[in-house]
Amino acid sequence: MATKKQPQKRKKRTQKKQEKTKLKTNSPCMSRSPTQPTTKSNGLDTPEYHQSTQTKKLSINNVPKNLDKYDKDFEHSKRIHTEHCKEHQKRWMRSIKNRRFKSTDIQDFKALLGRKNLHADFVPASDLKARNQFGHFIIDEMLRLYDLWLENPDLDFQWITFVSDHFMFNERDGVAEIYACKKATQDVLRNYTTYNAFGIVEIQPIINFPEGQKGKMFAVHTHVFCWGPKGQTAHLKHHSKRFKSSITRLPIHSQKAHHLEGSFGRLGRYMIKPPFEGKEVNFERLVQGKACLKPARRVEKHHDFRLFELNAKIPMEAILFGVRDGVAVRQRIVDKLRSWQASRTGEVVNLRGRVDQLFEDFLRDNKKLKNYKPLVVKYRKGQ
Repeated sequence: MATKKQPQKRKKRTQKKQEKTKLKTNSPCMSRSPTQPTTKSNGLDTPEYHQSTQTKKLSINNVPKNLDKYDKDFEHSKRIHTEHCKEHQKRWMRSIKNRRFKSTDIQDFKALLGRKNLHADFVPASDLKARNQFGHFIIDEMLRLYDLWLENPDLDFQWITFVSDHFMFNERDGVAEIYACKKATQDVLRNYTTYNAFGIVEIQPIINFPEGQKGKMFAVHTHVFCWGPKGQTAHLKHHSKRFKSSITRLPIHSQKAHHLEGSFGRLGRYMIKPPFEGKEVNFERLVQGKACLKPARRVEKHHDFRLFELNAKIPMEAILFGVRDGVAVRQRIVDKLRSWQASRTGEVVNLRGRVDQLFEDFLRDNKKLKNYKPLVVKYRKGQ
């Protein structure tokens, strides 16, 4: 008699445990040795970087997603900056392409973006091709400052961010005080430090603040790269009462720059990065008086459109400023940008003096944007 075959026990399926890792905020001063591999990333695979980093042509097609979180050297920083500009050009285009163009021409908006072979007869901050080149020129200056540190190792290099409630405005009908924010930053650096510096004025959405109010806030703030004698930041923070913020623990935040090529290059590209991310407030921590700002989970399409509008109304060179020796740094960067613009190929669209009216007509044609009024941008003295 044949023995009955025993049925095999079914193996229990076990679920793989998902590792919960806290991604560190993409802080511009975070350093990594260029010769050491890293296992941390921003959700992207680490690519091979043996390709040419020349970026004379900016195309939005076939954008690679495998960018390393940390910069290896200055050429690597330029490559990452170029990919950010490519990606953001598409985002801003998506914010308008399905809208109505009854009394406007979409070609004008493409020219403001630097899309295809179109560009404006001036250089707006919304022109992503120009911003790509502008970033490369800034990174080149960071290389000069890196060499300056090699010659003067006792110098202190600081990355400082200035934030104030006074320069926040409503996304629906506000006024962006670009010049006033820039002037306030220059004044406190001149009055309370001996730093040399150059920096950028940036606009960022705070997507959930104020709580319970229709229409959230945009924050105009500055990022500044400073160099000079050590031990000045404490005095700066103590005496600079002009900057007060209800949503940040410190309205003036400083970080020591690490003396590595990747760190200096990363600061350069972070300074002129496209405004691709926002912030949101943790209200529980706000009530407790703790640091409550964190990167936003997402930026909505109307935020992208408003950021496009704001940057289209600002000349690129108006967002860059200098203090002491930083004035010469700024001038070299601006001269290179003007030279590049003069030799630029493609079709020129006459938009100088027409941008405000262009967006006013666009908002009037699109009833879905009826709650949004044209934003006012004050980027020069006397506006």
